[in-house]
Amino acid sequence: MSNLFRLFVAAGLVACAILAIAVGLARNTAALAAPAHLILFIAVIGLYLVPTALALHRNCRSTGWILAVNVLLGWTLFGWVIALGWAAGGKTWSGPHTTPPPPVHPVRGH
Repeated sequence: MSNLFRLFVAAGLVACAILAIAVGLARNTAALAAPAHLILFIAVIGLYLVPTALALHRNCRSTGWILAVNVLLGWTLFGWVIALGWAAGGKTWSGPHTTPPPPVHPVRGH
């Protein structure tokens, strides 16, 4: 996604949260805590999936395995740290190494 699109999505989420808080204040009910709980839930899920996001960002070879360890064992702190370390230090896919063509020197006298 482009940075501008991410900015619009983030601004939209913040605007929805502010609107929900304002409506909760106007009603003076316990519904005020619901947006805060939703924002907290999204933040915790985002933090939980940091190793997978890092593996995707780095284009790791073992992204699928990192995702599996993160989802299945990430609820333990040990599994989450293992997934994070694997994502940070794992091997990445690299494109084929191409050698530049030899320089072409003009032939004198032609």
